[in-house]
Amino acid sequence: MSKVNQNLVDSVLAQSVGYASDKVLQGPAYGVDCAVISITEKIGMVVSSDPLSIIPWIGMKASAYISLHLAANDIATSGLAPQYGQFTLNLPQYMDEEGLQQYWEHIHQFAAQAKINITGGHTSFDAHNNSTLAGGVTLFAVGDIEHIMTSTQAEEGDVLLMTKTAGLTAISILAMVFPNYLCTHLGDEVVQEAASSFWNISVLPESQVVRELHMDSKTVNAMHDVTEGGVMGAVYEFATASRKGIRLDTDKIPVSPVHADVAHIFGLDPQRIIGAGSMLIACKKEGKEMLINELQRRGISCTEIGMFLSESEGRFFTKGDEMYPLNAPAQDAYWSVFAKSMENGLS
Repeated sequence: MSKVNQNLVDSVLAQSVGYASDKVLQGPAYGVDCAVISITEKIGMVVSSDPLSIIPWIGMKASAYISLHLAANDIATSGLAPQYGQFTLNLPQYMDEEGLQQYWEHIHQFAAQAKINITGGHTSFDAHNNSTLAGGVTLFAVGDIEHIMTSTQAEEGDVLLMTKTAGLTAISILAMVFPNYLCTHLGDEVVQEAASSFWNISVLPESQVVRELHMDSKTVNAMHDVTEGGVMGAVYEFATASRKGIRLDTDKIPVSPVHADVAHIFGLDPQRIIGAGSMLIACKKEGKEMLINELQRRGISCTEIGMFLSESEGRFFTKGDEMYPLNAPAQDAYWSVFAKSMENGLS
């Protein structure tokens, strides 16, 4: 599994959108997390869709959590919080009614905690589905248009901030699924800490901080959440969506020691693997200290990792004293490592 490439998005998917309504303020585009639709002159609706996942090896509770919050993270980049959700369940052949009840009860609980009203959808069992993909979810948020942000709005000179640590989702899932293998190399304490970090993949808390500050002083221009391709891929997407250049200092990208240790065992670069739970923020220079301090006051680490440039200056990253071009992300190595580990019978 992996995202489609940039060329396919730009040349096919984003070009064929049916009827082109003037109410759509932001439609599909590479690196854009959600659509924005005008409801009135002052009110807009933010919409985003994501797959639902049922991952047997991490259980129904964790599967429900990641399903809801990966979708919620996209809405969070707008500066709004998700309010409503439509869920389409295309359930795999190994799923029974008891499993569905468990999964849905957890979806309900996590949605209630996030103040998301489930408004409907569709449910079916598919005898030919043997995948971890179990359908899709579309979330909605309604709010003041002037406060809605998209990943297209980073400005030249904005500081690039990143919350939490790189590779959070991929590393935590590997620790949850292969604890015995990892314990032989790293010990129980490290593995337990890596696995427990799974419950930090929501970026709703940092979005709330930005939203509160945004009401008083518009110090943040845009946000983008990290997913497949990791921080490196997300930074490229962010700069591309905003049509800006970028200077990324990879030596500043935070990687917790625990996540670095797990990544090393599997031969993975934590900067280039699924990193949901980290938010990228384009912040005005004069507002960065206030934002970093407020996030840290609420227990969310935040690190300056780069700066947006003019598009003509290009997109590049530095490592030590060397400079390299920042390119579109290749297929996320996490998928092949996970599949190979399963094939090899790791546990």
